[in-house]
Amino acid sequence: MRKKRFFSNSTFVAAAISLFLLTLLPPAVVAEPRLPHLFTDHMVLQEDMKISVWGWADPQERITVNLGPNTRETVATAEGRWDVSLPAMHAGGPFTLIVRGTKIVEVKDVLLGEVWIASGQSNMTYALGGAAGATEEVPAANYPQMRFFTVPKKIALAPQENTLEAAWEICTPDTAKIFSAVAYFFGRDLHKALHVPIGLLLSAWPGTAGEEWADPDSLRREPVLRPIVERWEAMPAEVTNFAAAPAEISLEFDDFELLPGAGSAGTPTLFCNFDDGASRAETGGVWTYNWPGAAGTAFDLVAPGRGGPGYAARVAGKLDGASSSNLQATFKSGGSPADLSSFLGMRFWARGKGAFQFQMLQPTISDWDNYSAEMIRATSEWQEVTIWFQDLKQTGWGVSEPFTAGALTGFLLNIMAPFGDPERPPSGLYHGMIAPLEKYRIRGAIWYQGEANTWRAEQYRTLLPSLIQGWRKGFGEPDSPFLIVQLPNLGTSPPLGDSTWAELRDAQLWTAKTVRNTGLAVTIDVGDSKNLHPPRKAEIGGRLALWALGTTYGREIVYSGPIYESMKIAGNEVHIRFRFVGDGLEARGEALKGFSIAGADRKFHWADARVEGNEVVVSGKEVSSPVAVRYAWAGSPEGNLYNKNGLPASPFRTDDWPGASAGKR
Repeated sequence: MRKKRFFSNSTFVAAAISLFLLTLLPPAVVAEPRLPHLFTDHMVLQEDMKISVWGWADPQERITVNLGPNTRETVATAEGRWDVSLPAMHAGGPFTLIVRGTKIVEVKDVLLGEVWIASGQSNMTYALGGAAGATEEVPAANYPQMRFFTVPKKIALAPQENTLEAAWEICTPDTAKIFSAVAYFFGRDLHKALHVPIGLLLSAWPGTAGEEWADPDSLRREPVLRPIVERWEAMPAEVTNFAAAPAEISLEFDDFELLPGAGSAGTPTLFCNFDDGASRAETGGVWTYNWPGAAGTAFDLVAPGRGGPGYAARVAGKLDGASSSNLQATFKSGGSPADLSSFLGMRFWARGKGAFQFQMLQPTISDWDNYSAEMIRATSEWQEVTIWFQDLKQTGWGVSEPFTAGALTGFLLNIMAPFGDPERPPSGLYHGMIAPLEKYRIRGAIWYQGEANTWRAEQYRTLLPSLIQGWRKGFGEPDSPFLIVQLPNLGTSPPLGDSTWAELRDAQLWTAKTVRNTGLAVTIDVGDSKNLHPPRKAEIGGRLALWALGTTYGREIVYSGPIYESMKIAGNEVHIRFRFVGDGLEARGEALKGFSIAGADRKFHWADARVEGNEVVVSGKEVSSPVAVRYAWAGSPEGNLYNKNGLPASPFRTDDWPGASAGKR
């Protein structure tokens, strides 16, 4: 959770202005040579591969690089770039990386081990502190030879040479608590099995679509993907410009009032008007602003307020696509819940340049799917804004919770660019958050993404393989491992009809079966039908690690559940064969369920299924001449096929009939 800073008087306001102005000054001169932000103390370099070290220096400056027993020299180009390749080294350390030019740069506590990228959207960024079992897991997360590097959010329209500033961190309970739970469990299991240092590069962003992580050549090369680029190119200029440069915002707010219900006095209750020059509320609460999330902006109290005397609250500066700017208020001191059941809504005034959204905060919602109003664009003149609590709605991607008017902690104003919260460009995160890593040697990647692409699931069959190909080309590793988390169960869908979630899982399965050296962690049994962010991350990270150990690291283990291989029709029965049967197939708990069967009319009916050796035999009373079989084909299906090693079978279909997402681009 981001730290909040509370400004309650003019001294703090002045400090805020000073800090904001400092961000506008040109950067200080940095001694040469310079290294990318990836090269910091506690870093982990990939073992048994040539080691790339690169950076910047004065033109023609002679550079010497030393790591352990290896030394190499080079000369910076006329453009001030340099690059050396050191011989491969086995796992071990710590070492000190020394770079000598006109100055000496030392990077200390460098380890050699296994380095993996963890990427995707919110389920990859989901922190260990919120995962199931966190009470026990977090205090135990003390692994000095496991290290984390979190790539800062960055949108770019061209490949970047460097990440934004960041640093490697040693795995401790404090650092692990806020790091990716899936990546942590994956790395921990590898560390325990391999007994070598582990480096995890987390490059992920909640809510992002797959095309944002794909290289542009892949998107333009494939006809089925070109509409993604064309849709972006047709966006208004203000949206496309926002991807290249921040937008200026300046929003003022004043005179917040709680509106009474029908059975109470008709006079509104003052919540806050800032007239005393302090950002305190009449109910005892305070205002906070998230500086780390919007470093290019400042929170201030400015005079005059709406009525002439006094003050108004102002957020001003520049927002880019990676900024998260929230002005938040609590109803009571310490953020304890308040009973607002006697009020129907809130009224306040706003003006300026920018847009904002009102979101109510309640303790029962922990996944940020707050009850919210529609976005409002500010005008140059003061405008009255009335928020009726009955009109607030959850967005729908989180856990649905009833509105608790009797227990609300506060509200926030989510501040946006003047044109709202625009789409991000395709390849924008590839350029900003993957390209800067491509010279860094890695073993492979783990990928947890797809939720944002479910409505275009058929297209994902092309998008994901293209993304993998683009990454491998960029990293110069044409066969590097790429391990995919298949989406878990979520929501509802017609049990015998089309399901875009099932189609997306099928696209992930298709990729794992057709693209060399890819893997699939099946998670259909660890999701939550009501929660897009299921907390059972240990199983997900563990299944990714199993696949890596069984393939990349050559361990003789069962590393996957049953994967559909082929079918054979015999009369009114269909015999299904699988890979990865392990010690045999079994139904968990009872007779097999989750299978459906169809004839030439393409209408599916529930089927009877039984295990015979390493096959599942499927039949249905309504289908005398079967043509196709599906298993676990729904948002939250009922399926219980496992191997005896405890790993679930992947949902599958034997047909290739068009589904709900067919033709959607």
